[in-house]
Amino acid sequence: MRGGIRFRFDFSLVGESNLSSGEGISAADFRCAMEQVDRAVEALEAKRLRGEIGFPDLPFLAPEARAIAGDAKALMKKYTHLLVLGIGGSALGTRAVYEAVGGAAARRGLALSVADNVDPDAFFPLIAAHPMKKTLVVAISKSGGTAETNAQLSIAIAALKKAVGKRWKEQLILVTDPEKGVFRRMAEAEGLQSYAVPPNVGGRFSVLTPVGLLPLSAAGVRIGALLDGAAQMESVFRHTKGTDNPVRFAAAVYAHYLYQVPKPVQVWFTYGAGLDRVAEWWQQLWGESLGKKRACGSPVGQTPARALGVTDQHSQVQLYQDGPADKVFTFVRWSAGREKGIVPRAGFAPDMAMLGGRPLRDLFDAEFEGTIGALWAAGRPIVRMEIGARDEEHVGAFLHFWEWVTAIVGECAGIDPFDQPGVEEGKKIARALMGERGSEERRAEFDRRIAGIRRAEIRIGEDPPARKGRR
Repeated sequence: MRGGIRFRFDFSLVGESNLSSGEGISAADFRCAMEQVDRAVEALEAKRLRGEIGFPDLPFLAPEARAIAGDAKALMKKYTHLLVLGIGGSALGTRAVYEAVGGAAARRGLALSVADNVDPDAFFPLIAAHPMKKTLVVAISKSGGTAETNAQLSIAIAALKKAVGKRWKEQLILVTDPEKGVFRRMAEAEGLQSYAVPPNVGGRFSVLTPVGLLPLSAAGVRIGALLDGAAQMESVFRHTKGTDNPVRFAAAVYAHYLYQVPKPVQVWFTYGAGLDRVAEWWQQLWGESLGKKRACGSPVGQTPARALGVTDQHSQVQLYQDGPADKVFTFVRWSAGREKGIVPRAGFAPDMAMLGGRPLRDLFDAEFEGTIGALWAAGRPIVRMEIGARDEEHVGAFLHFWEWVTAIVGECAGIDPFDQPGVEEGKKIARALMGERGSEERRAEFDRRIAGIRRAEIRIGEDPPARKGRR
């Protein structure tokens, strides 16, 4: 691959000639898929030119990144800890990049915590564990109307006020829409420092905006290199033709298994420290972008599942090998690891001497190859991806690769990969149940529906619930 980034994308084990099960893609079907991909790319480019989507241009916002890096450097001199408040796309990208490049062990910056849940048993101890006098709080919500983040923010502000009094505003930054929404109004009313999320970039595509760049830079991540890697992948995508283009090739493969010959599940098997968090980010990207109804009303979607190599070889591979043939597999690993430790020559159980005197990585790599081999022998379609280095350039390139693949596959399937109507409905119900003004009818309708459920509950050690129309 051109440029400084190095990747290996191997699609050999989805070809019809390489799969004895009949689950592979024929040459004719692949040609058809590539034609659909070409049309989808043209449609997405038209949307980009109209300003409807903005993620393709994010890698080239170097001046903005330099300004953020400068701000982050100043913040590192004032604080020791950084607490990010957000959920979904406001949190997953930051955590994925940070842990993929090695986290605190590899990058020097503020101690980073990402709070992406309102579980009281987790959130209150997290707040209590922070030295609030030296903690910077960054709250992220594009709309500002995210109930979870607002609840977190209220608690964090109370903790800041207790710690530093009237100076609490100095330790709070909002990342939100540039012009509208609850957070934007709050920033203006309270005089809070804020950063803008481009209006044409949705949450799960936003890691290369201030959503990710600000906290990552403050935590010591080289955000310029992150953007540079994404820019290199964008260049490869735009200037490489046909089947030499990994984005187009991957989009054709995954589109085939999404809706042409549907595999209801895609399993990501990750081998390498930090990649499990990247898989977590991908899971939202894939599931929320592609689980939709077409205009005709028919549903499309693929359940994104994560498996950790080698741990989940012992918990999931039995199902994957001998269970239903309803899955396509993606294996992801770093091309080379950092640790070079050797297994001692002694201390083995009988007949295990072949392990001694060799790098532990030899066994790790053998497990990777062995699991692929076993699933291939069972006729399962497999894509393997190897990332050239565990650094910002390669992580930025890999995330940008998957954003493009996801967008193209969604366009091929005839859905909008950038909205999330199902998620929004759940948020509206939750706010209604919390007593949001103007949501009384929604609450009443929900209660009427719940009241109609025929109960089949079993409770042990407590009194039966009162019949109030709610569970």
